[in-house]
Amino acid sequence: MESGQKKRNHHWWPVGLQSYWADRAGDVSWITPDGKIDKKRFVNRRIGFKIHGHTIFRGTAWESNFEDEFDIDNEVHNIINALLRMKPFGRTPREFFALIKMLVKKDRSLRDMCKFYHLDDGLHRDLLLLIHSLLIRSPRNRSRYEGYPRSFGRPPDEEVGKANMVQYYRIAKKLCQNGLISNQYFVLMHSPLKKFIFGDGSLDWLTSGLLANRVNGRALLPLTPQLCVYFCTPISMRSTPNCASLSVAPWMVDWVNDITQIYSRDKLFYLGRPPEINDAFRQRQFLEHKAKGDALIEMLDEIAGMKKNRSFSHLRMHH
Repeated sequence: MESGQKKRNHHWWPVGLQSYWADRAGDVSWITPDGKIDKKRFVNRRIGFKIHGHTIFRGTAWESNFEDEFDIDNEVHNIINALLRMKPFGRTPREFFALIKMLVKKDRSLRDMCKFYHLDDGLHRDLLLLIHSLLIRSPRNRSRYEGYPRSFGRPPDEEVGKANMVQYYRIAKKLCQNGLISNQYFVLMHSPLKKFIFGDGSLDWLTSGLLANRVNGRALLPLTPQLCVYFCTPISMRSTPNCASLSVAPWMVDWVNDITQIYSRDKLFYLGRPPEINDAFRQRQFLEHKAKGDALIEMLDEIAGMKKNRSFSHLRMHH
């Protein structure tokens, strides 16, 4: 029965990633916009999936399934373990004292509080593909892809959504595995105290560029309750380093979690105490920033060496 279920239950959130969000009993918890809390065992593979979500033209001679194309899911633990080895600044006694001194400096920047690394080619490409795969198959983007017929005055269509999803993902896979990976920067946010949340949508100013056959933009994606990754594509940068790692203060975790609530609609996954729901999530809609900008994103861009180029208003939304 499990094999039949596996063929039908197509995950938009890999079970390997879910394992990091499980409590000691093996349960993953989530909260809905009306404040209702639920949980399930992640090993039962009944979380973060859609039945036949990756099957096109089901029940016809043209039926095909693209679930197996998300084989990057098999690399989840290797990717997370490699990222966790890139420890943030302040983890050695010497760095810790340097950090304490820096905290009293008025003109310090977040960049001063980072430790820098270089992701080798394999890890860089795997992480890039994992980010794209999570964004493209998320319920948020599925909803967007299904809504394309609206521009022709037609109702949303599930088959159109799946066709768009697989088209975007195949372009992403080709670019991530074989394309140029210069001018790409990752910021790893480690939170030892406060926990990140994960939703059915994320800040994705990245995947829309795929149709122009390029990886260009920004994305913010919590991978585990203690690790969130920010990705951006600076216009110019040195070839190394291509990754910064830092411990983030609780206010930054709150800010990331507020952004997650804007981009999510039905579920927020969490470990430990449930998050306080904000007004954006209560609306039960996939919202987004009005302009592609946010003061937190600006700060993360500066870590990547990008200069401020415009003023952003914080957390403005539209439908």
